[in-house]
Amino acid sequence: MASIRERKRADGTTSHAVLWRDSDTGKQTSYPWDSEHEALRFKRMVEANGNSLSAVEKILEKVSVGGPTVAENLQRHVELLTSAGPDQIKRYGAAIENYFSERLGKLPVAAVEHEDVVLWIKYMQAATYKGKPLSAKTIANHHGLLSASMETAIRLKRRPDNPCRGIKLPKDDATEEKMYFMSAQASLDIVKAHRDRYQVFVACLRATGARFGEVTAFYADDFQLDSTTPSVRVERAWKRDGDNRFYIGPPKTKKSRRTISLPPSFVRDVQPLVEGAKPGQHVFRTTYDGPIRHATFWQFWNEAVEALAYPKDDRPRIHDMRHTHASLMLAGGMSIYELSRRLGHESIQTTIDRYSHLVPDAHFRAIDIAEKALEA
Repeated sequence: MASIRERKRADGTTSHAVLWRDSDTGKQTSYPWDSEHEALRFKRMVEANGNSLSAVEKILEKVSVGGPTVAENLQRHVELLTSAGPDQIKRYGAAIENYFSERLGKLPVAAVEHEDVVLWIKYMQAATYKGKPLSAKTIANHHGLLSASMETAIRLKRRPDNPCRGIKLPKDDATEEKMYFMSAQASLDIVKAHRDRYQVFVACLRATGARFGEVTAFYADDFQLDSTTPSVRVERAWKRDGDNRFYIGPPKTKKSRRTISLPPSFVRDVQPLVEGAKPGQHVFRTTYDGPIRHATFWQFWNEAVEALAYPKDDRPRIHDMRHTHASLMLAGGMSIYELSRRLGHESIQTTIDRYSHLVPDAHFRAIDIAEKALEA
């Protein structure tokens, strides 16, 4: 630990010396400063760098480069984004404040080197959130933001290269999304286990595979129930603005705007709700006729899964209805490409990464198709 010693000068002013035992040499070391504020900042810097004078001097040398800091460049990068919504902008701001306000964030962006990013990753590995270490996925997400901001710095001619490139990020099993796949009967049992008012809503999640925020934003006009192929059109979804307030906006991506065909059994169930919805009123509503929110609906979901005796450590989540829908569609013979369009994934690679393991015979089918197609 470093300490600060005050001394009166002959002219009546006070000097502030930071004292510590250098971890590199083992010698008692001091560094003088004119103001207490400067001394306190330097003391924190010494302690944050393991009481190593050489490490601190490297930082001071980089700081002398001048120009925008990493944190300032991150903020500019976020300001220049054209496709991020208010909620995403707010999350980026929180990330900059929480994870880029210390050593790395204060360095001039022009002075950052590969080593600085590696040390930041080690700092992130030692950090905690609500008492738990940050997951590898969280670290990867923030590294992605940092890397993207460095690309912006290059375009703004603030630096010539991206120091984030080529860095191997920590990995663990938690980076893979945990998905719970139910059978057709098990998912139907969950629908029936819900209170009467919400059964058709949960059935819609099961029948369409649409996201919670999309289904809760359906209006009557989105449903085409009398056509040859009954369907529902996804045109909007619930989102949050910078003040954490809900608003209706476009769905997640461009390809999220889609038409989903509906099975006849579900059409019969949803038709009374569609016909009973007034103009400007959502098809699926609470008992108070308000929009259904995830933060409160999960209580009804938990009530249903508990009634079916699912163990607390191994039970499906609301979003697992989407995963279950995907698995049932593939089991029924739908191609991975058709499924990707139905789920509204921006890239088919997302669908392949998440669900290709559900079609283990796909390679064998491909061989058979290729053999028949290439026959002379």
